[in-house]
Amino acid sequence: MKVLHIALTDRGGAGAGMLTQHRALLAQGIDSKVLVALKRTDLDTVFQAVPNQYMWGTGRAAMFLQKAARRFGICLNRYDRYRRTLYKIRSKHWVHYSMPVTPYDLSEHPLVQEADVINLHFVADFLDYESFFRNVRKPIVWTMRDENPGLGGFHYTSDKEEFYPYFAEIEDEFAAIKKRAVAECERLHIVALSQNMRGYCTQSACFAGRPVTVIPNAINAADFRPYCRNEARKYLGIGENEAVIAFVSCAIGDERKGFADLALAVQRLQAKTSVPLNVLCVGTNDYSGPLPRDCRFFGHIATVDQLSTVYSAADVFAAPSYQESFGKTVVEALCCGTPVVSTPVGIAPEIINERNGALCRVGDIDDLARALQHVLERTYDKEAIRQEARSAFRPAAVAEKYIKLYQEVNK
Repeated sequence: MKVLHIALTDRGGAGAGMLTQHRALLAQGIDSKVLVALKRTDLDTVFQAVPNQYMWGTGRAAMFLQKAARRFGICLNRYDRYRRTLYKIRSKHWVHYSMPVTPYDLSEHPLVQEADVINLHFVADFLDYESFFRNVRKPIVWTMRDENPGLGGFHYTSDKEEFYPYFAEIEDEFAAIKKRAVAECERLHIVALSQNMRGYCTQSACFAGRPVTVIPNAINAADFRPYCRNEARKYLGIGENEAVIAFVSCAIGDERKGFADLALAVQRLQAKTSVPLNVLCVGTNDYSGPLPRDCRFFGHIATVDQLSTVYSAADVFAAPSYQESFGKTVVEALCCGTPVVSTPVGIAPEIINERNGALCRVGDIDDLARALQHVLERTYDKEAIRQEARSAFRPAAVAEKYIKLYQEVNK
């Protein structure tokens, strides 16, 4: 069976999840390939597509004319018109927003033509919905890595609720384009990464009536493994008797990740205890709000070993998110044997229990502080935490679920 994964890129959270799945399929003997717009790895099974529509050509002269036209506000086609409209709106109201109209017509790509099953992933700003769904008649499995496929251009319902008035006309137009295009697909099966995401998919007007299967992300426990707590703390310059809370996000200031809530909750805990309480933050530090004492920022960490060191040094990992399609960092922390305090979003309510952490209400700072204190005061079996997470998210187990689904849709 030949499986083709289509994604914007092979980097980032969604890209990493896709690649873990891809590698797991290869290990099971599946002929799996990846097609992306932006290739950032050196894997020989990952291929980069080139734009092939809404173009005057690929030569230097053609590219120069296109750039000149865009610079002077000349719209050559509807793709340029949409780009210009979005530029004007986002210059005043910036939010992550993507287009379903792109210069990539993938329907005639050789990898698409030879595939038995196509697995879509995070395809925003890459997949041209109309040309793809109009011309591709192969079975399609779509792994929902955020909410963008069911919206117009927004990536989260919360963003739509906040910014819709500024994007109303183009948002409605993009949503209509998607709905019409997806309606032409006769063989589409949705994969949700969690039960929470499944609920979103079943309620989406774009995917109404489509079958939905829940298959979580795979996490390679061989990568995320516990290190000696004291050695990890020594490496990070933290005392053995200090209480440590870890927080990981691509951007610390991303409101959906809830760091502002964590900062206030930790301040309340610090006011009640004499025990030193540290917060270790991994990710781009773009947060400008109030901070608790002893808050350390490590910036972006590129290696799994370094990230595992942070997880291993912590007494608890905090994930006070407002919204998640999965919540990969929760599983990574558990694979390192670190208990987790999380809001009930993404995969968290399916895996967090008394044996490995606690749940708290979304946006409730007092409840977050209570849950953190509860976990910090308890003793956990770190090896049991690790083994439970390792069993639930083994790449081989996830690959087997996808293979079964591929076989069903390819009948």
